[in-house]
Amino acid sequence: MTKKKQFVGVCLLLALGLSGCAEDAVKSDDLSAQQSVPGIEKLGAITVVSREEGSGTRGTFAAMAGFDNDGKSDKADLTRDDAIIAENADEVLAQVEKDTAAIGYVSKGAVTQDSNVKILSVNSIGIETKNGGYPLSRSFYLAYNGKLSDLQQDFMTYIKSKGQAIVSEKYVAVSNSSSFLSNKAEGTLQIQGSTSVAPLMEELAIGYEKENSNASVEVVATDSTDGLNQVMQKKCDFGMSSRELKDYEKELLDYETIAQDDVAVVVNKENPIRNITLESLKKIYTGEWKEWKELNP
Repeated sequence: MTKKKQFVGVCLLLALGLSGCAEDAVKSDDLSAQQSVPGIEKLGAITVVSREEGSGTRGTFAAMAGFDNDGKSDKADLTRDDAIIAENADEVLAQVEKDTAAIGYVSKGAVTQDSNVKILSVNSIGIETKNGGYPLSRSFYLAYNGKLSDLQQDFMTYIKSKGQAIVSEKYVAVSNSSSFLSNKAEGTLQIQGSTSVAPLMEELAIGYEKENSNASVEVVATDSTDGLNQVMQKKCDFGMSSRELKDYEKELLDYETIAQDDVAVVVNKENPIRNITLESLKKIYTGEWKEWKELNP
């Protein structure tokens, strides 16, 4: 082969390589933007399903999607006024299951094999991603007021050690410790707050009562804000929160992270969409976009 032919061949290979890189770059950019979804326009108007004000899941979702309170409103966030308000995750799932045009959000742990919904990727990252890249990740907190009693401390120690095996069944554990020896303190613990944390807390309560037969644990599901307010007033032993504590709450309370959770964005299984961006979620939940067809660039 002559040097001229060799030179031409190298140039062709370089050109093809650069073209391929450019094509890959375009594909990569497309993954970070809202992708066109054929047929989505047939769904018509978007049915927005939200949690109630005071919900930790709502607070986390609004903050991460960029439509939390802008300081100009006395509302908790900028969720559109005509959104359907659900008091718990089961109500969100039920609404999405029966409405092909609905979209909602719940704790990942609330979605079971029996849930007839589709979980969307967010910014092209699936909820099962193990490297922590999922954009709607959050922590579960257990807050308390003042020095812990022997019973309170025993329960907290259980959660942060042997109880993490229960946590890891549906969520991400925050500790690798598995050893626990109860002090056998007697009494009843009252725990109140987040409906997202409550199912996990009920499982932890059952596990703890097996370790300490002298204790009983009562779990009441309301919402994160209520739980934190109740423990501030010392009307319960612990407050459950699925959102980060606000500055004034941190000043008045102590708290521990007990699990890592993801907020799942859910749609009806008949909806053809598989991925949604944070920016699209913001536009949908604030009412800037009212029709599914608006998701198509």
